[in-house]
Amino acid sequence: MRFSSKIICSVLLFISTSVMAEVELLAGSGISIIAVNGVEVESDSLIGNTVSATLPNGINQVLVNYSAEIESSGDLEIETTNPHVIVFKAKDSRIQLSTPEITRLSDFETFDKGQQWKLADSSGHTISYQSKPLIKEGFQLSRDYAAELQRFNQSGDALSINSFAASNRSSASLPINNVASGVAINPLSNGSVYNSDSVNLPEQLLQYWYMKADAETRERFKAWIRNK
Repeated sequence: MRFSSKIICSVLLFISTSVMAEVELLAGSGISIIAVNGVEVESDSLIGNTVSATLPNGINQVLVNYSAEIESSGDLEIETTNPHVIVFKAKDSRIQLSTPEITRLSDFETFDKGQQWKLADSSGHTISYQSKPLIKEGFQLSRDYAAELQRFNQSGDALSINSFAASNRSSASLPINNVASGVAINPLSNGSVYNSDSVNLPEQLLQYWYMKADAETRERFKAWIRNK
């Protein structure tokens, strides 16, 4: 992704004169946040799971997975889903990501197909979303989530960053089929309207990661801009 020096300087000026509004995402029990807007996140818990993230206002993409204790042959085993890409829109709110109660393997396998996540704001209002699992075929000892997500975001999929950044926010994106209810929903229709002419996703992400960086990283970034 390329940024012009003019855009970057404008972003830094904006950052220095205002406070960027944000969305707080909280993950429920068993859910781990792997990446935010294409960038892998560091763990914020002792068991290695990231359970919260601060996102910029607007449309965001998160990569998550879910682990649950499932009874099998009289024993309890830990099962973990494929990583799921979830795209949703929110503004100035605290969002809770959760799952239905799952205790049986058949229910777990159904959940891993997608569209059974639950997103709600602090008032309990449902947040619409789009999602799909990243499935890797064949035998696997481990997975490189960062590399898989990078390929996904370069694929032109409707949930890739490039696709929803280029979409017309004023008309929202295509509806999806909600497997749980069997009805079509418009996943990005909640909240304020974001027009593609006024929202620049690279600029938005640049603001987000600049604010997340430490002072030393910010100074290196500013030096890089001055040399461009």
